[in-house]
Amino acid sequence: MTRKPLAFPQVALDFMNRDHEEFAALRDRLLDRIATGAADGIDGLLDELQRHTIRHFADEEAAMQEAGFPVYAVHKGEHDAVLADMAARIELWRREGNLEALRDWIDAAVGEWFVNHVNSMDMVTAGFVAAKRQQA
Repeated sequence: MTRKPLAFPQVALDFMNRDHEEFAALRDRLLDRIATGAADGIDGLLDELQRHTIRHFADEEAAMQEAGFPVYAVHKGEHDAVLADMAARIELWRREGNLEALRDWIDAAVGEWFVNHVNSMDMVTAGFVAAKRQQA
């Protein structure tokens, strides 16, 4: 199966750009591990991806709140939905051990969501927060 490459823009906040690069690298490491056909190490990489995502979302949410981002609830709502889906998918993997289903989710669903999220919500959020910080 051909991996879908992640093409996403830089946003106006350095911490978000670093986190986005780390997320993409973790996703690639997971896909590389899955491609071996062995389950060894996948649980640890999934845990790392989940921890990274939780921390990144918390950092973004703190920046939004600090800046008084007007659609904070919408952005946070998407974060909450993604974290719930991630937890459910990880649990499903641990119950069933289906490498193909895990690969499809990480490659397609996670990859597509990530690119769309960075291009829309994160781009707008970072621009707003950066502008507020310059005004301060």
